[in-house]
Amino acid sequence: MAERIDRSGIRNEPSAIAKTRFSESLQNLAVTHFQPGYHCLDVRVAKPRVCLTALVCVGAGLVWSDAAIAAPRPMRTWQTNGAVRSIRIAAGVIYLGGDFTALRPPGAAPGAQTVARGHAAALDARTGRLLRWNPNVNGRVSAIAMAGRRVYLGGAFTRVGGRPRRNVAAVGRRRGHVKPWNPGADAAVHAITLGRSGGVYLGGEFAHVAGVRRHELAKVSETGAIAGWAPRVGQVHGSPCPPRCRPKVLALALSPSGAALYIGGHFGTVNGVARNEAAKVSAKGRARVLEFDPDIYAKANCSSCGATETHRVYTIVPTEDRVYTCGGYWQVNGNRRSFNVSAFDPASGRLLSGLTQQDDGDTPGCTLRRGVLYAGGHFTVAGPGCTPGHTATCSARHHVAAFDVHRDALLRWDPSADSAHGVFVVSHSRGSVAFGGFFTRFGGRNQEGIAVYRGAGLP
Repeated sequence: MAERIDRSGIRNEPSAIAKTRFSESLQNLAVTHFQPGYHCLDVRVAKPRVCLTALVCVGAGLVWSDAAIAAPRPMRTWQTNGAVRSIRIAAGVIYLGGDFTALRPPGAAPGAQTVARGHAAALDARTGRLLRWNPNVNGRVSAIAMAGRRVYLGGAFTRVGGRPRRNVAAVGRRRGHVKPWNPGADAAVHAITLGRSGGVYLGGEFAHVAGVRRHELAKVSETGAIAGWAPRVGQVHGSPCPPRCRPKVLALALSPSGAALYIGGHFGTVNGVARNEAAKVSAKGRARVLEFDPDIYAKANCSSCGATETHRVYTIVPTEDRVYTCGGYWQVNGNRRSFNVSAFDPASGRLLSGLTQQDDGDTPGCTLRRGVLYAGGHFTVAGPGCTPGHTATCSARHHVAAFDVHRDALLRWDPSADSAHGVFVVSHSRGSVAFGGFFTRFGGRNQEGIAVYRGAGLP
């Protein structure tokens, strides 16, 4: 009888076969995770095509377990020699940006068979092979956006393809040749998105773009001219750092209609109006601050968390009825607890109760595909109401998790990534989901910087 894989990624085998395989594998049990406050074992049972994980906790009056099925291994793609911080997938190509300076073939050891690629590279989305596209950037690439035959790059750099380009540039989609477009920004560009009727929106830490004063946000035409659209992102004056530090924009996303722009990052005001870490402004005209106000801020870190930190929103995913945010925070709407992953009303910014999935660490990357929110970060557990101080509903998820947003459920798809910082960015196309970050191993495969799943490998 053939195996079947359901939507959650679980292999459905005849029960007798499954029991036999489980029994035969008991000798391979290993304790891999312990949660303070409970007697917990994260038990992994590995076979060539079947891998089960069970987190079993016994506490005061508590006996709880959650079974997870490890995801299939990711594609055998070329891999980077440093962190991947931005991914865009378009027309069968995966564009990467980050801290790397070279790539190597699948399975190659670090330093072996390398091909130079300065902070930006492209892979064939079907085969995973390295393509000839090579803009050759001399510093970190943090943002990538696509428009026609252009690829826009943002980050912290001074040269692209040997030509002067200050923190923002446009290159060709085929080979990566530098385009004349050259507005320049005087500090790092962290986010780029494209207007529905033209224009390139930039977000970052800059004070000038194209020589004109701007406050962490700007809009530039396709010719490189600065637009009049000029919202002012700032910080509450007189506040200590942390929790309030220098303002920066880390995320940009157009509303489904294209009439408004959601912004995320670390800030306390927009156009002088109180807005903590996330806001919504009109995409045209005078850039009015709109009602949306999730108020993602707390004066101090939660009692069960570590040292006091700033709050940050790294990714915003707007839909018609929800706005998803991912980042590093724990308090929203003034006094409501919501750790790192949230869903808000797109008009008011009110926290919605339909998504209770959270995790215990910063979650900079997330993307929504077919009702599944894929999240990446440096968390180690996730689940409904899961927080650093409330682990009874948590399941082991090492830097990667998948949430069914319609059922408000943590899926059992569990690839896992290594390293202290884990995953930084998650992106998708119609048929693929790609994870980028600091890892060297992902889904049971030695795979540095970039991991891609296609088709049947996804929940």
